[in-house]
This record gives sequence, C-alpha cells and structure tokens, in this order.
Amino acid sequence: MKQYKLSTFLTGLTIIIIGLLLFSYQSPINKNIEAGEKEQVYSQAQYANNSIMMKEDIVQWNKTVEQLPLTEEIIIEKTESFIDILLQDIDEDYKVKGVSSKEALINQFNDVITKEAVEPYIDFYFEEFEDGLYIVPTELPPWFIAGEPYEMDELENGNVIVKQENELDLYGVYQIEIEFSYQEDWRIVRVEYPPVNEEQLDII
Repeated sequence: MKQYKLSTFLTGLTIIIIGLLLFSYQSPINKNIEAGEKEQVYSQAQYANNSIMMKEDIVQWNKTVEQLPLTEEIIIEKTESFIDILLQDIDEDYKVKGVSSKEALINQFNDVITKEAVEPYIDFYFEEFEDGLYIVPTELPPWFIAGEPYEMDELENGNVIVKQENELDLYGVYQIEIEFSYQEDWRIVRVEYPPVNEEQLDII
C-alpha cells in the first residue's frame, strides 16, 4: 500500500515538473514573437515616414526649380549663344567645318532654342548638299542687343516674352520679341519681328 502511494506521488510530481518546464519554455518564445511583431510594426512605420519625407523633399525641389527667374544674365547668355552657334566655322568655299547636315547643326542649339524656333534660321542661312553643309553668305539677323533697354512680359503659362526695339544701318528700326520657356532650364521657343510703323520686317 505504501509502495502504491509512493508511486502515485512520484507520478504526480513528475507531471507537475513537466508542466512547469513546458510553461517556462513557451514564455520566452511568446516574448520573442511579440518583440518581433513590435519590431516589424516599427520598421514599417519608419519606412512609411521616410517615404513621406522623400516625397516632401521631391516636392520642395520641384517648387525650387519652378521658381527660377529669367534674369538679364540668362537672357544675354542664351541670345549670345544663339549667334555664336549660328556663326559656324567655314572654309573658303563657305563649307561648314565639322558639321555635315542641318539636323546635326540644329542639335547644337538644344540648350538655347527649340528645334521649331531655330529651323527657319537654319533653312535661311544654310544649304545642305551631298558633300556637306554650306552657309549662305549674308548678314546676321537683327537680334537682341545686350545693354539696350528691353521689356519683359510674363504669360499665364509661365513663359516670358522679352521685347526690344533697336536700330541698325542695314535693317533700320526694328522690334524683336523673344519668348522664353522654362523646362529644367530657360530656352527660346519663339522669335518674332513685329511691324514698326506698320512696316513688316521680312527677316526669314
């Protein structure tokens, strides 16, 4: 009888010890799972916050770019670059050196003026043949003159028109309107010569 009670006691004690061991084993696992879940939630929140900050930085950068004004320095730089490119280096036969086609020449103007705006000048001042590109001997077009008075009108679309009236012996009194547009940088998108005293100046 005593042996039976002892056996029953030992069996019960064994069950209790096993239960305690299982409980102590599961508690760290649960804690690790909870810690992992918290860390994952924190990482997701931090990633979302970083994404929002990046988007805000991009928006701020775009706003800064859009606010770049058209200064007199930029006007002079673009208008002088136009003439510099137009004055190509030629040989004694008026053949352009280093440029063999109108398309290649137009590409040199990419940072200054759009293709649509420069094409009339290229067609007027240059001729393309099988052996290369030739310049038509003539005078330069009436153009913006740095240091002379001018006016600026800003359009609703953000473009700016620069207006100037000058006088040259060859052309007499003329007016020129140069429209600038900003897309990553200022470029000329249109050039016109409004009539002066109802007289239209035919340039190109």
